[in-house]
Amino acid sequence: MIRYKQILTCKFIGGKKKEPIGKILDVVYSDDYRRITHLVVRNDNLIKNKIIIPLEEIVFLKEDHILYLKDEKDLNKVLEGGLVEDFNFLEKEIRTEDEECIGYVKDILINKTDGSIEGFIITEGIFEDILRGRNYIPFFKNILILEDCICIPNYIANIINKINN
Repeated sequence: MIRYKQILTCKFIGGKKKEPIGKILDVVYSDDYRRITHLVVRNDNLIKNKIIIPLEEIVFLKEDHILYLKDEKDLNKVLEGGLVEDFNFLEKEIRTEDEECIGYVKDILINKTDGSIEGFIITEGIFEDILRGRNYIPFFKNILILEDCICIPNYIANIINKINN
């Protein structure tokens, strides 16, 4: 597992030279938002400096290194645009079916092998974080990703409340 915020701080290195070849700017999600399909990387090219790399072409090495498997010359051939949209889980409100806010997404956990999103680390506010720490919600199949929030079934909210009390 790796956190979304960790991915953004990883060094993106090339396979042959093992040197940094760009900075990871963001990720691209699948249509149902249940997995990551691509990384958005900024390289040093002046004209086309954002490239979109399929997850299948990278390997997570150590906690802070991501390896690009193909030849670095292929980076110039990677298609640009078309996949990136402004979707972000961070700070998205989490609500129950009854419209009760139970917190906000602070980070997401991602499976390194297939890019699937395993769950959310949530915050209820700075004072709650200090007193009780942050909570974790697994990304169950019946959790809905809506435009303005993440909607969880009431029974999952009840389980979370029991764990926290």
